[in-house]
Amino acid sequence: MRRISDRNGEANGMEPVIKVVGTGPGDSRYITPLALEAIGEAQVLIGGRSQLQSLASPDQQQFVIGNNLARVVEFIKAQGGKKIVVLASGDSGLYSIGHYLARQLGDERLEFIPGISSVQLMFARLKKPWQDARILSLHGRSIDSLDQVLAGPGVVAVLTGGENTPQRLAARLLEQGAGNRLVALGQNLSYPDELLVITELAALFNDPRDYSNSVMVIFDEA
Repeated sequence: MRRISDRNGEANGMEPVIKVVGTGPGDSRYITPLALEAIGEAQVLIGGRSQLQSLASPDQQQFVIGNNLARVVEFIKAQGGKKIVVLASGDSGLYSIGHYLARQLGDERLEFIPGISSVQLMFARLKKPWQDARILSLHGRSIDSLDQVLAGPGVVAVLTGGENTPQRLAARLLEQGAGNRLVALGQNLSYPDELLVITELAALFNDPRDYSNSVMVIFDEA
């Protein structure tokens, strides 16, 4: 039997565990107490610029995540026995940096502390169950992935981003004969300017407003 880690921060009895901490959808009130405890105990914090600005203390060493994942791994390897926390937006296991770190460093060195994802919050806003939903991120990914996910029945939640705007997704779905399905958009979830829109694919396709970086829920019927 392989011992993955213990609660004292030792991986396989040797190296300190690197904690990948989900920081929730944005509003600090959605960060769990356990996540805040781990962040407070860290000597080194790694995360997005805005995350570090809101969560890091002056005595913590900081490293900003951008388009530099290989450098993040190099930086972690150079920290020796320091207590390291990597901040992941939303949940640590849903399209987060944790998956990349597990491949590069080995999952036995990691502890995941989950958070509330934007998908989870979106379904809470809709007051709908999500245990059967299929989830897809189109941040930096080909829109072709959408066709495969929609091939089966059920509700689909898509993390939109970049050129893959909700309007572009609506156009693709209409071209593929998905029908004028009901869709919901959640933008800036948990923030004061949060926006929730429920519409249909055809109306969304013709909507000129900016819905960038929204969670898009595609229902399986018109």
